Amino acid sequence: MKSILFIVVLAAILRFYNLGVNPPSLTWDEVAWGYNAYSLGIDGRDEHGRLLPLDYLESFGDFKPPLYAYLTIIPVKIFGLNEFAVRFPSALFGVLTVVVTYFLVKRLFGLHELTRIQTRINTNTVALLSAFFLAISPWHINLSRVAFEANVATFFIVCGVWLFLKSVQEKMWFLPLSVVSFIVSIYIFNTARVVAPILLLFLLL
Repeated sequence: MKSILFIVVLAAILRFYNLGVNPPSLTWDEVAWGYNAYSLGIDGRDEHGRLLPLDYLESFGDFKPPLYAYLTIIPVKIFGLNEFAVRFPSALFGVLTVVVTYFLVKRLFGLHELTRIQTRINTNTVALLSAFFLAISPWHINLSRVAFEANVATFFIVCGVWLFLKSVQEKMWFLPLSVVSFIVSIYIFNTARVVAPILLLFLLL
């Protein structure tokens, strides 16, 4: 328990420390996320005046799935319209992805124990190493420290796989939660609209 707690704290430090100033300046996508969150938080309309858009945010003509903007409303309300608030959801879900990765890997390697296959692999050790390597991964830290909606979608896809395995191995009521997690991912990142349905179909098969 102490080991995974240490890893999570490390992941949080690497993702939240000086979040508002490093990387310096916002990308234009981050500016769009921040202003749309600010606008939605005032009267429920995006920067183009659309009321509670669920299909897309037009932004700079790239038509983003809208959920990241909705996730940013509360941080903007709390911290103000600034770099830290805009990046907060990405950093938070980056840390949560480390946590879910631990449980997913533990469950995957736990299949050996469930089927009584003899193995010398320590399930908990592998899960801890997986979470640790993700926590210190430069790739994942970079994604988590910028308002990349792909990073948040990754959390929901990983969570969806974990919940699916729980539904198969334990109780079926986890299955609707898994499906919801996959559905949420497609409202965050365009690529997830292709990846999530295919992955869910593969899991079902």
